[in-house]
Amino acid sequence: MYFIKRNKASYFLLFLLFLLIIYIIKVQNEIKSHLSMDFQKFDNETGVRNLIVPNLIHYVHFDKKSLNFVSLICMLSAHYNHKPSRTFIHTNIQLEGHYFDIYKKVVGDKLKIHKVEKPTHVFGQKLSSVQHSADVARIKLLMKYGGIFLDEDVFVVKNLNRFRHYECAIGWPVSQNIGTQVLVAHRDARFLPLWLAQYQNYRPSMWYYNAGEAPTKNVLAKQESLVHRVAREFGVENLADQLYKKNWTGWVNRYTIHLLDRHKEYLTNTGEFTELNFMDCQCTFSVLANNIVENLLDDGVDLVRETELKSPAKVVDKFESGVVDFINSNSKSLLHKYLSLEVYSRLRLLRTSKYNTKLEDLLLSGISHPDSSLGIYVPEVEAYSVFGALLQPIIRDYHGLKGRIGHPPSDWGQGGEVGSFDSDTDSGRVISTRIRIARSVKGFPLNSKMTREDYVRLEQTVKIALASFTGEMAGSYLSLEEMSPVDHEKLVADHLMFGECDRYLKDAGACQYWPTGRGIFINKGRTFVVWVGEEDHLRIISIQPGGNLGEVFTRLVAAVKVLESKLTFVNSASLGYLTFCPSNLGTTLRASVHLKLPHLSSSDRLQRLAKEKGLQVRGTGGEHTGTVGGVVDISNIKRMGITEVQAVGSMFKGVKDLVRAEHLLEH
Repeated sequence: MYFIKRNKASYFLLFLLFLLIIYIIKVQNEIKSHLSMDFQKFDNETGVRNLIVPNLIHYVHFDKKSLNFVSLICMLSAHYNHKPSRTFIHTNIQLEGHYFDIYKKVVGDKLKIHKVEKPTHVFGQKLSSVQHSADVARIKLLMKYGGIFLDEDVFVVKNLNRFRHYECAIGWPVSQNIGTQVLVAHRDARFLPLWLAQYQNYRPSMWYYNAGEAPTKNVLAKQESLVHRVAREFGVENLADQLYKKNWTGWVNRYTIHLLDRHKEYLTNTGEFTELNFMDCQCTFSVLANNIVENLLDDGVDLVRETELKSPAKVVDKFESGVVDFINSNSKSLLHKYLSLEVYSRLRLLRTSKYNTKLEDLLLSGISHPDSSLGIYVPEVEAYSVFGALLQPIIRDYHGLKGRIGHPPSDWGQGGEVGSFDSDTDSGRVISTRIRIARSVKGFPLNSKMTREDYVRLEQTVKIALASFTGEMAGSYLSLEEMSPVDHEKLVADHLMFGECDRYLKDAGACQYWPTGRGIFINKGRTFVVWVGEEDHLRIISIQPGGNLGEVFTRLVAAVKVLESKLTFVNSASLGYLTFCPSNLGTTLRASVHLKLPHLSSSDRLQRLAKEKGLQVRGTGGEHTGTVGGVVDISNIKRMGITEVQAVGSMFKGVKDLVRAEHLLEH
């Protein structure tokens, strides 16, 4: 025992020694980065092992008293994504305003406001603009301090330490002049004084000659080895279209990106951004800005809410007023449980990239109907990730998941695992048995974002796949649009067809263009049915009278294999098969029986027992309907985190327990 304790103490001391060594190396690197260096034989291709450029970020801000939204986002991106030792704002003015207050609050004591005089002359010549003054200032401050200079509209994507190993790293795209928006330089870098010397031939009327063209042609074209050339990673070329007209995924491969804030209007006809409208463009900038807004929220800073508190009283729209009323209501829905004003404020400005889905699209039904048990629908696949801060706790709660959300691969069993209700005890008690699954077809949005053309195209696509069924499952497709009211009512009465949209689906936007694109496929024996275009793209159903659950299950497995060979279904590694309502995620499988339980159903005991067994009780007309004559619809609740064969097995076991309880009450 003494040896073990001694060994543990030794390991602990070694760990402390290791931390001390790391700290000493870090301090040495910081000291070296501030020492003078002779770069005459320095290789800017390979650099050196040590970090020789100090970890300081510099901004130059002249004349304007405040920051704008883009400046705040970009300056915070440097704070979050690079993590400098200190940030300097070199300015000739007392900064103020809402955005500056937020920046100062977040950066804290790492921020240093350095009062300087704005350069008015260079080599005895009057500077013609504040931009030229800033160009001169950036060179001089790097010659004095060294570090990383950034324009205020440069977004830092990732840590810049890679470039601190060089004498001077500069954005220099192929066949272009250097970009001055991002500079990483030691104070003794040879290029800096040569660059400043180009202002001896200052041309006040030429916008970029002295800052970019002259040093490129007169210095670097002859001595490229003075700098480490960064052709693409600094993003100093014109990326306006990629930033403001597209959803450009290439931004992740850059270290920084110049956002061209002062130029975006004439380049792309893009106006000014604020925290209230930045998501509206549905472009790359929205993604970049939202990353920083999310970081602020993690730091306890709600940018939207702080802006509202600073602003005059705003007009609250009808929906937002409804949200507040809903949050303050006594609704028992899971939406009510997890939707707070903080979550609403955090998500309300977000939009998906393709279908422009907003939070209101998910909430409208649940807000309108506080009696709903879940209260939320998801109009498209991307919304599951964009609005995950609200959806994940609801999904976790409904499906009884703990920890990280996950779902196993499909497993329909090897055959024979599923039992049947045809024993003497159950004889005559089980009226019918059905198993249904839901599927979303790849290439289409989920229900409420479907256009009329989408519904028609989905119906045609599915009809082709359904025509491939043969034998017992061969059948015919009946379009709801062409079906007579009498035929429709008879199919609904026979529990084969969906009825009209209920109020929950209507307010979720799932009933648009009804009955276009909706229909039903039925086999000749009326034991296999496919619904098209109801709540989900497809509901695939195996059904028959009596209690032969094994036979119903086997038929469904065969049908799924056929359809999977013809259609591609939307599946997520963590959520399973994706559906319009989060309650159906995972297997999407609902195994149910219509069951005579007159004694249990006459009291609240049935609901209590069913819940204990992981079962749901409905009326025989489906969700939101009542029971008639002691006949109830019993099904599994859990669809996620388990396999298909497990879901059916749990329903079977639970129903058997309910039947035993009913039998005891009869005797």
